[in-house]
Amino acid sequence: MKLKVITFWLVVFATLFVFLQGFSKYHFYFIEQSQLFQLTWEYISAKLAMPGGFALVLSEFLVQFFILPYVGAAITSGLLVVAGLGIRGIVRKIIPDTNLFLLYLLPVILLMFVHFDFNYLVCGTVALDIMLGALYLCLHISSSKWRMVTEIVLTPVLYGTLGPVAVLFAILVTVYELLNKTTGWYWMLFSCLSAILCGICSVYFAALGEYRFAFLPDAYYHTALVPKPVIYYSWISIFVVLLLAFVLKRKKEPEKKVVLVIGSILQVILLFLLCWWGIPEYGDNKSAKVKELDYYTRTGQWDTILEESKGSLTNYLNICFLNLALAHKGELADKAFSFDQRGPLGLMVNWNRTEQISILLSEIAFAMGNSALAQQMAFEAYATAIGEGNPHALKILVQTNIIYGEYPVAEKYINILENTYYYKTWADKYRLYLYNDEAIERDPVLGAMRKSLPEKNYLSEIKGMENDLRVIAETNPSNKNAIQYLGIFYLLAKDMENFKKMVETYYGTDILPVLPKSFQEAVITLSEAEPDYWKRFDISPSVMQRFVGYKKQVLANRSNKSALPGLMRRAYGDTYWFYFMFK
Repeated sequence: MKLKVITFWLVVFATLFVFLQGFSKYHFYFIEQSQLFQLTWEYISAKLAMPGGFALVLSEFLVQFFILPYVGAAITSGLLVVAGLGIRGIVRKIIPDTNLFLLYLLPVILLMFVHFDFNYLVCGTVALDIMLGALYLCLHISSSKWRMVTEIVLTPVLYGTLGPVAVLFAILVTVYELLNKTTGWYWMLFSCLSAILCGICSVYFAALGEYRFAFLPDAYYHTALVPKPVIYYSWISIFVVLLLAFVLKRKKEPEKKVVLVIGSILQVILLFLLCWWGIPEYGDNKSAKVKELDYYTRTGQWDTILEESKGSLTNYLNICFLNLALAHKGELADKAFSFDQRGPLGLMVNWNRTEQISILLSEIAFAMGNSALAQQMAFEAYATAIGEGNPHALKILVQTNIIYGEYPVAEKYINILENTYYYKTWADKYRLYLYNDEAIERDPVLGAMRKSLPEKNYLSEIKGMENDLRVIAETNPSNKNAIQYLGIFYLLAKDMENFKKMVETYYGTDILPVLPKSFQEAVITLSEAEPDYWKRFDISPSVMQRFVGYKKQVLANRSNKSALPGLMRRAYGDTYWFYFMFK
């Protein structure tokens, strides 16, 4: 029997692991960035002083390893299996011979749905696991008197260490003693009263901000957001499972093997249907590609981003990652229109004050050479992280403060990263740049960024992003990304007047010694009937020849307006002429 139980839960673990690794591989990398953990007593003691602090510290300790391949899926699967084992132990305490594995797998599946949401804290599952373990141990105390005493005393302890999941514990033990017809069961109302008092005191003394954080699983979610109802399903299901266990307690289960087999098949079908409905509903497929591209960006896999960006693109965030990759490869102005561009928002989306958008805008600004904006957005990402900061944002804050020569500030951020498991090596490397201007100037990244700093201080973006890019390009002509971003911005907006001013001002200078491919195509668009104007910018013969073919094909098929875009895309979909005319 023990072998069967072990085999069953190993199969459950393996199934969860394979599914989560395949379905949510980049989700685990993504959430690791929002829950920074520092292995110092000062950090840990501050967390332990909060309601639910122990569960929070334990969960953040686990999440820091999500940066490693397969670990996120393994830890999450393990936490879900532990929850299932806890529920199984409680159910079988009530009905020892049950074969209804649906009872203890149903809450596990519902809990898995919550994990798809990147605003959910793993702390919620850790707290639930420990609570179920405590409940299981309490129910195995044979003396009803001492069992109830333990449950009452344990309630405030669980609230202090695990948070509002202690409220669920109080409800479950009270219902258990009531339905178990335990003598003096009404004393368990003190457990509920204790949980309520803990919640009220937590809000009154400002340990928690709202009553929903004191009594509901909202405490295990981003505090600035209201969670979806799915976060409550697992708690409700555990309560329902407890009631069902008592309902089934007095019913004799069928002993015929055929009936047991049929029952098992029906339970599997029900679980399958639940997953079939719940995974698309809560799987957060819309953000899956963004999470993947975010991971490639943090790890510098620019070619992989380009490979993943082939074909139709409809999400501005995805296009921003694409253009960022092109910029890092020095190919933005040459190859931008080889991909599906959708306008200037594909270069830089609007800021919505969220952690995810802030860190993306910081990366883009850094690629442009705009240290001021990169620093501002990195700080916003760090301040709005669901946990104690975003390590990638901290890296950019370290770099930008070193670039500005603000060494004490940079050192403060380095100290934080040195307290972590994964980022300590990176922090140690950048500590060598503190108060070492010569080393900074030799560094290909920091040195180039410092050269791009404007000679006179001014408020970034006060005159628009275009002005910032012009200042960067003029200050450091070797920074080609600034002028390329500026030119592509004009082209995506179809602002040909400003594009013309730009190329006429900077062409032939150190800023723009030669025109990239898309700029050459745009010059032809500016003066289609003036070939002499093209010569001023040394348009390559291959570009001119291709334009002749483009124009000939447009004229030949202009009567068929509905089919013309498709016809032109096949041969000229990678040109600015196609974008200008059909997008």
